[in-house]
Amino acid sequence: MRIFILVFALLCIVSCKEEKAKEFKNHSNGISYKYLQVGNEENVDSLHVLEVQLMVLSEFNDTLHFVQDYHYFLEPSEHILDSVFRQFHVGDSVLLKIDRAIFNEYFKFYKVLQSDDGVVLLSLRLMNSYEKSVADKVKLAAISRRELEEQLALKKYLEALKGELDTLEGVYRQILLETDSTAIQFGSEVSIHYKGYFLNGYVFDNTHDKSITPTFTFGREYQMIEGFQTALSGRKEGEKVKIILPSRHAFGEEGSLAGIVPPYTAVIYDVNIIKVIN
Repeated sequence: MRIFILVFALLCIVSCKEEKAKEFKNHSNGISYKYLQVGNEENVDSLHVLEVQLMVLSEFNDTLHFVQDYHYFLEPSEHILDSVFRQFHVGDSVLLKIDRAIFNEYFKFYKVLQSDDGVVLLSLRLMNSYEKSVADKVKLAAISRRELEEQLALKKYLEALKGELDTLEGVYRQILLETDSTAIQFGSEVSIHYKGYFLNGYVFDNTHDKSITPTFTFGREYQMIEGFQTALSGRKEGEKVKIILPSRHAFGEEGSLAGIVPPYTAVIYDVNIIKVIN
């Protein structure tokens, strides 16, 4: 009987410790965290650049942002999140619960930016930390690998794609719905709806979600990315077009300004041409 009581007590202690480990610890107002895996306890210099993998989830565990096999390089800043990241060690994996408004000040990810209300969960693994000069070299090497990987992934995607495919100056398109209406020409005012996503299906932009109908002047510089206009050339009001852009015709070697599309990332747009005015 004594042995049974002792075993039961030990199980209770272990259970309590495990339950406690699952709880979030408060860091500051609006930010809490818990460890998923402990690394090698190597401290992070406050002036170092951090190399991290991350995934952003809603409080209901819906994925809000994730780019497969991509590492982010976070330079030191005065933002509260930067100080949070630097309290961990190389190799640590953590889950942070962050007020959405605080998160949006630091990251500019499309799906998260739709609101400042509530919280998000940030699953983060601290891969390494470097002096700035070393970080630049590591980042350059990673981008070079990504360039090759993009070419292989795009080739595989195109080979698996069903239906007729047009190629225009290195841009690919499929006409999903054809009409006999007003054609786009130089100077046309064009209103569209679109959904932008990666080859793996991750949506990074969607005008339907934002309840806006973008309008641009066809042929005018700096309104749309180069490949987008190339693919819409000659298309007509009411048509639906799938546009497949290698990075060199989209966001290139630097990615998008807001950090939503990483460097060397092929993108796809499903476009509805709503109105064409000549």
